[in-house]
Amino acid sequence: MTQREKEKIDAVTSLQEYFYELVRKAIGRQKVVATKEAEFYLVNLLRDFLKTEKVYENRSDTFKEEPLALMLQRAFDADQTSKVTILKKMGDFSLYIAGFFPNSLSRQLVDIDYYIKMGGSAYQTLSQAPKSPRALRDIFLELAEKFLFFVDVLSEVSEESTLKSHLDILRLYETWLKTGSERAFERLHQEGIIPYRAGGYKISQ
Repeated sequence: MTQREKEKIDAVTSLQEYFYELVRKAIGRQKVVATKEAEFYLVNLLRDFLKTEKVYENRSDTFKEEPLALMLQRAFDADQTSKVTILKKMGDFSLYIAGFFPNSLSRQLVDIDYYIKMGGSAYQTLSQAPKSPRALRDIFLELAEKFLFFVDVLSEVSEESTLKSHLDILRLYETWLKTGSERAFERLHQEGIIPYRAGGYKISQ
């Protein structure tokens, strides 16, 4: 093994450990009940998106991928093996974007609730794939059932890491209004804003 290969392995290991600590802390603070398998899935998801071209330096280019609706249609027209691959990409991408970059969705024709719905549906379908191992199907089922909770976990990881510089209060309020996220409500409260569904919010005294 060359020195460069060793350094690459060390870097990936350190990155995985870094995200593991952030994910574990976020899950603990939010009191989310999650299996170890789901925790490691989130960690690997963060690591893979960060170290590949799935994350672009120019955030405006992030969403020039295939629309989720077309991806879903392509999945159902594909053979079983390709279908699993496409649905996994769809679920992973939706979870990552909704959790890490929800503010970027304000510039799109669809919003965060759309990504939550599509991502959850993709994982739900994967949990019923007949040829997948039972353990893997269980993970996908957990991701589907707790999709919003895991979006909140990734949101906290994003805020705690250096990959996101600030919190957009308006978008946080919109996220709570559309999804009912408990964490979004708590973050708003920490900023001195108490949201309510009658059409607005008030400043806490």
